Amino acid sequence: MKTKFLIFIITGLLFAGGLLLCSNIKTGEIKFEIQPEQTEELKISKSFNITPGILMIEASIADVILKPHEEKNIKIDFSARGSADQLKNFDVSFEEGNGFFKIKIKHKREFKWYNFFKLFDLIEGSKIETAQLVVYAPGFLNGDIKTAGADIKVEKFTGTFTLSSSGGDIYCEGIDGTINASSAGGDIRFKNCSGTGTARTSGGDVFVSNHSGIIEAKSAGGDVRINKISGSVVASSSGGDIEVEFIKIEMQTNLTSSGGDIKIFAPSDLNAYVDFETFGGDINFDFPIKTEMKTSSKIKGWIGKEDSGVKIKATTSGGDIELRKRDKGI
Repeated sequence: MKTKFLIFIITGLLFAGGLLLCSNIKTGEIKFEIQPEQTEELKISKSFNITPGILMIEASIADVILKPHEEKNIKIDFSARGSADQLKNFDVSFEEGNGFFKIKIKHKREFKWYNFFKLFDLIEGSKIETAQLVVYAPGFLNGDIKTAGADIKVEKFTGTFTLSSSGGDIYCEGIDGTINASSAGGDIRFKNCSGTGTARTSGGDVFVSNHSGIIEAKSAGGDVRINKISGSVVASSSGGDIEVEFIKIEMQTNLTSSGGDIKIFAPSDLNAYVDFETFGGDINFDFPIKTEMKTSSKIKGWIGKEDSGVKIKATTSGGDIELRKRDKGI
């Protein structure tokens, strides 16, 4: 009898607990509260008494900043902020070879079934808040820098630089030499550079200002804007506008847009052969032209002196083409 009574009591308690649980679920009263982890900071500083011909940097998660200094060595400052659980997964390594020095930063994630929430950074604090690598090197240097999803910034160097980011912006200032920059999802900016600059982005804009030399710019989903260039431009955009301001035009310039306008500003003493065509807009210009061919959508001819060796070609599928004098402003 006692056994039956005990079973009855236990069954009743389980039933009552089930009703309470269901009631709480319906009213949203059951909450899983996980306390955020405390933010901590990781710092690494090192110096290497080397002057490599090529500096190579690979960073999976950190922004990279490359600056010149007068010393004949390589100095690095790495810092990151986040939870201790995430900071411990950083791996910073260095490799010296024949004429090169390589810096590699990896961040290893723990893929565990019981760590599901941290896997997707759903817990506040269980993540990397910031991560940055600052490298100081001699001013004459060649560089190869790659980031997975972070920004790249290079300032005041002479040399050849290959820069690539899967999801960040790229910024170059005061570079004398060759720049080859590509980003899958960010903007690319060149400022006060000289030489040959190539910028390719799949999801951002290209901005160039105060450049001397050759610019090749391509954007699959943004605008291309080039201000105050002395040289030539090859630029294309699949979904944006192209705007170029020339201080001096040299050799051949070719501008192509699939879905935007093309606007060109040139010196008032321009001497060039122009070849403009639009399939969905108008053609307007401030300069007198000796026409070779003219239709409602196309115009070819000389502006200023013939046989100058300068050619400007512009083609757009869905916008206007304008050629304006620089003194009228942008």
